[in-house]
Amino acid sequence: MYKLLVVAKFSAAHRLIDYPGACERIHGHNWRVKVTVCAEDVDENGMVMDLVQLKKRIDDCVAQFDHRVINDVPPFDQLNPTSENLAKYLYHAIAEQLDLSVHSVQVAEMDDYAVVYQP
Repeated sequence: MYKLLVVAKFSAAHRLIDYPGACERIHGHNWRVKVTVCAEDVDENGMVMDLVQLKKRIDDCVAQFDHRVINDVPPFDQLNPTSENLAKYLYHAIAEQLDLSVHSVQVAEMDDYAVVYQP
């Protein structure tokens, strides 16, 4: 089994709905998204996938949030933009763009806190 790990970053604001604390107010983060994909084998070039192409596809998925208020971006105009919900959403959005198996997606709002979604 091969696992490839790619990191994407974006800056965005959000506010948590019905949160009993400061995070209910709009605030920003420099988000870090770590995506792990899996494959059983490599191609004729000895690669699972070109890492540059993999990073581009992942960057394309997170670009919709960059320098935006996540609460304004569907589905988060209806769904609480927690790290958990964002990780699950990105997992499925990225999986739709790849022929590889997505193992997990980690979303970090800051260095000290991260959420991993793996179905």
